[in-house]
Amino acid sequence: MAPFLAADTGLKLGDPWGIGFAFLGLAVFAALGALSHEHERAFSASLIYLGLGVVAAAAIAILGIGWIDPLEDAKLIEHAAELAVIIALFSTGLKVERALRWREWSTVTRLLVIGMPAFIALAAVFGNVVMGLSAGAAIVLAAALAPTDPVLAGDIGVGPPGDDEEEHEPHFGISAEAGFNDGLAFPFVLLGLVIAEKSSGVEWALADLAYAIGVGTVIGAALGYGIAALVVKLGW
Repeated sequence: MAPFLAADTGLKLGDPWGIGFAFLGLAVFAALGALSHEHERAFSASLIYLGLGVVAAAAIAILGIGWIDPLEDAKLIEHAAELAVIIALFSTGLKVERALRWREWSTVTRLLVIGMPAFIALAAVFGNVVMGLSAGAAIVLAAALAPTDPVLAGDIGVGPPGDDEEEHEPHFGISAEAGFNDGLAFPFVLLGLVIAEKSSGVEWALADLAYAIGVGTVIGAALGYGIAALVVKLGW
């Protein structure tokens, strides 16, 4: 075989893996362009990502690539979702720079303690009465829709750490609330599953509500303070 034909090995026209990498590079360039000119346009970068998602879905359908099965690949989807949530919440949390004083966090507290449970209750009633969903399914849907998307909050919320621009209270409230609300939404998702299975709500109240939120808050606060103190001490 001639030397120049050696490059033929492994290179196939229409290979899904190669097309996927090419699309990933296109998505990165589109994201950079959207973010760099975001303040000059009437729409956010989220619309760019949505358009890329539609194009990707169409390409997958045309090429006949098998979709991930929600049941057979449940663990893969679960871990991918966990990774996406961790990255989104971590990046949002880095933007929040305020001392832990009640007066400065009152807006976020009202959004979490009053606004979010009220939305879940109203959305669950709408899903049950108007949409005809079961009580459990309506609560799960309401809990899934209640949290503010941290990616969207990143577009309209506060800027990056050390940003000298004036921080407006609504922007801070959206960013900070987006970093907390998933932890409050998950117990309501589990409540919907408990109701759908017609199980006892006692275990949910003790394990998924009181224990999960309480212990999660304590561990998160301890790790946050400990890691921050370590970073400052090491001079990072």
